[in-house]
Amino acid sequence: MSYPDTRDAGEASGELKTSLWLKLQQRLRALKFGKEFAHRTKAAADLRASEARFRGVLAASPDAVLMVNNAGVIEFASDRVQDIFGYAPEDLVDKPVSILIPERFRSGHLPHLSAYFTQPKTRMMGGGLLLWGRRKDSTEFPAEISLSPIAMADRSAAIAAVRDISERRALEALQQKAAEALRESERRLRYFIKYAPAAIAILDRELRYLVYSDRWLADYGLGGQDLRGLSHYEVFPEIPDRWRDIHRRALAGETLRADEDSFTRVDGRVQWLRWEVRPWFDTLGNIGGVAFLTEDITDRKRMEAQLLQAQKMQAIGQLTGGVAHDFNNLLTVILGNAEVLLDEMKSDDAHRKLVEPIVAAAERGASLTQLMLAFARRQALEPSTFDLNEVVTRMNALLRRTIGENVEVDLRLMKSLWAVTADIRQMETAILNVVLNARDAMPQGGKLTIETSNVELSDDYAAHSVEVNPGQYVMMALSDTGSGIAPEVLDRIFEPFFTTKPVGKGTGLGLSMVHGFVKQTGGHIQIYSEVGHGTCVKIFLPRAKADAITAAQPARAPATLATGTESILVVEDDPHVRMFAVQQLRRLGYTVTEASDGPSALQEVSRSGSPDLLFTDVVMPGGMTGRQLAERVGQMAPGIKILYTSGYTENSISHHGRLDPGIHLLQKPYKSDKLARKVREVLDL
Repeated sequence: MSYPDTRDAGEASGELKTSLWLKLQQRLRALKFGKEFAHRTKAAADLRASEARFRGVLAASPDAVLMVNNAGVIEFASDRVQDIFGYAPEDLVDKPVSILIPERFRSGHLPHLSAYFTQPKTRMMGGGLLLWGRRKDSTEFPAEISLSPIAMADRSAAIAAVRDISERRALEALQQKAAEALRESERRLRYFIKYAPAAIAILDRELRYLVYSDRWLADYGLGGQDLRGLSHYEVFPEIPDRWRDIHRRALAGETLRADEDSFTRVDGRVQWLRWEVRPWFDTLGNIGGVAFLTEDITDRKRMEAQLLQAQKMQAIGQLTGGVAHDFNNLLTVILGNAEVLLDEMKSDDAHRKLVEPIVAAAERGASLTQLMLAFARRQALEPSTFDLNEVVTRMNALLRRTIGENVEVDLRLMKSLWAVTADIRQMETAILNVVLNARDAMPQGGKLTIETSNVELSDDYAAHSVEVNPGQYVMMALSDTGSGIAPEVLDRIFEPFFTTKPVGKGTGLGLSMVHGFVKQTGGHIQIYSEVGHGTCVKIFLPRAKADAITAAQPARAPATLATGTESILVVEDDPHVRMFAVQQLRRLGYTVTEASDGPSALQEVSRSGSPDLLFTDVVMPGGMTGRQLAERVGQMAPGIKILYTSGYTENSISHHGRLDPGIHLLQKPYKSDKLARKVREVLDL
């Protein structure tokens, strides 16, 4: 039999509640654990994913990433340390960071590390600080480093990103070298352009100056100016339209050139150029502007003109000399025989009126041939050393009478003037010729100034003038205030037979004679003139080698003819001239034999013996000159006296028109008194 439970119902109900509570708590704990587990699982997965992303970022980074604590110990290394430093990442963990620093920098690393962690801050790459890293194989490389501090509970640390910049540095070095080479090339180019002997200018598309040479400034009268940025048309506002067209064509891609071209400058001077204008291209192949290359050939053109003129004058001179030679032979016969006729006629003879004009005309012809020979530089000069001031002073009275009372003569003679060596008679004639031209240029009066001075002609001056040697000269300038000479006339002023005077008023040989005499003497002559303002003739004579004055005043001819009884051999190819000479010498009392050429003269000496005087022409047919004949006769008869005669001088007895030492010459045409005096002079030596 069972008995009903006698416990209190309330007590049973409490136990049930307790049991339910415990079960509830167990379930709550189980639920909480599950949630925590799931959370932890998710967190772990997120961490792994984050780490994967972090490592992916590090793997993609070109830099090696390290985490270094404040003790200088590496706590983390990314995979890139293998490529940059040669270490596996795990090999670096717990290692001092100093193993990645070259040994020469390690002593200074710890102070820098301590200083950084005292005040940690982010430092980006590229701050201009050059650092060096050390690889596992001990090689070094340039590096850049960025630092980012990390705050941790028990320590300080920093993330360091290290970048190997070896390739960049090498590229920068190449770029720097290339830039330096480019700058050096540009410097050399600018230097070349600046000091180039040709005129060079480089302009942009608007024709504004970029670069130009010093010669460009010099050739176009722009010295001292800065043309950079200026327009070509600002610099040359008067530039002709044809040049503007040339510029347009060059900017369109055409290259243009000319070997000879001329233009008139602002100052009125004509300038000759050889030029080339071409486009220049930029790095993209586009036309960047134009380049000018010009050469001033004005001096060359002037030299060519001078040379052409000199050649023309030489050709005319050769013709003139030949004509004068033959003409002098004719004049010798005419003048000599006319003189004989006059001597044989009585003073009241009606025929004297017929013969006297013949003598006057022959003398006039002789004067003209002398001028022609002077122009041809074939006159026989008898040089002596003298003071040019004394010549001018002595001629002063004559010049004043010649030029007239309405012209003032002003002498400005330099003291201590160097001596010159020249033919003093020809010098006087040259001065007189210039003065006569000055007088004709001042019909209403004016002023003539004669100056003398010592000058030295430089190499540069001589290089720009034909037939001028550098050296020391005595200069005489004759300046008038007359009408001046037009440029087109000035170019022909020294040509023979050229004159601006009316027909019959001038021969055109005066200045030609002066030019020929000066050139034959080794000097130089220049004429400066401006229409309406006057003319200046400058004569330059070489300074004498010795300043001793040897010139003497010309002696007056004796009143009576000099005679003699000596024997004379006359050698002349022209029968009329020979006959005249033989007749006159016999009239003077000499014993005379004759020959027509050199070989026949030698036969005469062999047959008749040596004469006291050999009177021979210089130029003869038969293959033997007068000089060669004299040498042969001198060998046969040592000590024989020699007198030459000629219509013009040859190199056989002279050099540059100056007679060789010991040479005596009687210039054709000659009269009886001149023949008698010269023969007696040579025989009495």
